[in-house]
Amino acid sequence: MSYHRATAFVALVLGSLLVGCRGKTAAPEAAPPGVIVTRPVSAPVRNYFEYNGYLDTTETVEVRARVKGLLTGIHYTEGTEVAKGDPLYDIDQREYITAEKKALAELGKAKADVLNWTAQIKLAEAELERARTASKSGVGAKTDLDKAIAQLDVNKAEKMAADASTEAADAALHTARIQLGYTRIFAEIGGQISRTRVTIGNLVGQSDQTLLTTIVRMDELYVYFDAPETDLVEYQQSLVKSQQPAPTSGNIEVEVRVTGEEGYPHHGKIDFRENRVDLATGTVRIRGRLPNPPSPTGARPLYPGLYAHIRVPAGAPRPLLTIPEDCIMTGQEGRYVYVVRPDNTVENRLVTLGPSVWKAPPPLPGVTVPSWTLVNPNPAPAEGGQPPAPARRPVKSMVAITAGLAPTDRVIVEGIQKARPTLPVTPQEWNLHAP
Repeated sequence: MSYHRATAFVALVLGSLLVGCRGKTAAPEAAPPGVIVTRPVSAPVRNYFEYNGYLDTTETVEVRARVKGLLTGIHYTEGTEVAKGDPLYDIDQREYITAEKKALAELGKAKADVLNWTAQIKLAEAELERARTASKSGVGAKTDLDKAIAQLDVNKAEKMAADASTEAADAALHTARIQLGYTRIFAEIGGQISRTRVTIGNLVGQSDQTLLTTIVRMDELYVYFDAPETDLVEYQQSLVKSQQPAPTSGNIEVEVRVTGEEGYPHHGKIDFRENRVDLATGTVRIRGRLPNPPSPTGARPLYPGLYAHIRVPAGAPRPLLTIPEDCIMTGQEGRYVYVVRPDNTVENRLVTLGPSVWKAPPPLPGVTVPSWTLVNPNPAPAEGGQPPAPARRPVKSMVAITAGLAPTDRVIVEGIQKARPTLPVTPQEWNLHAP
C-alpha cells in the first residue's frame, strides 16, 4: 500500500469513529437505593446482673414406715401430684389393733381399781370414826383406833397407786393408738410424689424406718446462684448508701428462664444470701423464691433440678435510646449500625449495646400482644386497584444503646443489604411506636 492510500484509510477509520461517538447518548445514572430509616426512641431501661444457677424445691418430705409390718396397700400413682392429707400406704394393722385393745383393757382395770380403793377409803374413814367415838367414851381400845388410822393410810396409798396405774394405762393406750395410726400413711405436704421403693407384701420398719418414697413441693421453687465478689462489693456499697433494699427484705426481684425459653418469663424475689464469701470460688450463694403455678393443662413450667439463667436488676431504670435489634451488625471493629447523614449518604457508626429492652413473645391463637411497631407516617396511596403498601410493621426485638447514637440520627432499619458506607441512599423515615 502506498503512503497516500494508507493515510486515506486511517483518515476514513477515524472519521467513522467520530461519527459513531457523536451519535451515541450517555446512559442515565441509576437512582440511589431506597431504604427505611427510623430515629432512636428513649425508653426507661434497667441494667441487670446475669448469672447461671439451678432450681430446687422449697420442701422435701421423705415418706418412711414408722412401725413394723407388711405393706398391704399403695394408694397413689407414681410421679403424679398429691395433696396434703392424701392416703399413700397401708401397713398390716392386726398387731396394732390387738395392742390397742389390750391397752384399753388395762385402762379399764386401772379405773376399776381406782373405784375400788375409793370405796375402801370411805369404809376405812367410817371405821376410824367409830373407833374414835369408842375411844372417847372409854369403850374401845387404843389399838383399835391405831389400826383404823393405819388402814385408812394404806387405802389412800393404794388409791394413789391405782391413779398412777390409770395414767400409765391411758398413756399406753395413747401410744397404741399412735402406733395404729402409723399403719396408715398420709401425705404430709402437697407436691409431686416419686416412685415407690417398696411394693405390697414386703416387710417394712423391721430394723429401721424404711424409706418408702419422697414428695417434693412444686407450687413454689427456689433458684440458687453464685454472685462474684465484685457484684457483692458493688451491692454492699449501694446498700450502705441506702440505695438498695436489704437482701432478705423480699423486695429484690429475680428473673429466671430455663433452656428453650425466650426472655425471662418467671419472676420471683430474693429471700436469702449466704453469710460469707466462698474463699475457693470468690462467690456468695444467693437464693430466690419463685411461684410455679400450673398451666391450663395442669403441667407446671418449672421443675426442680433444672439449669437456670438468672438476672437481677442493678438499680432503678434510667432513660436510654433504643432501636430495633435488626439494625445491629457485627464486624471486626465491633457492633455498628448504618446511619444516614443529612446529605443522604451512609455512615458506618460504631455503637455500644445496653441490655435487651423487649422481645416479641411467641404468637398465640386469638391473642394479640402489645408490641413495638414501625409506622409509616406518609403511606403511598393505592394505585391501579392494588392494595396500599403496609403502613405498620412489627418489630421483633428492641435493644438499648448506651453510646454512639443521638436522638436525631436516622438509622437504617430495612434495606441494609442495599446500603454501602459513603454511598447515597433514598431514605423513607418511619416512626417507632412503643407498646
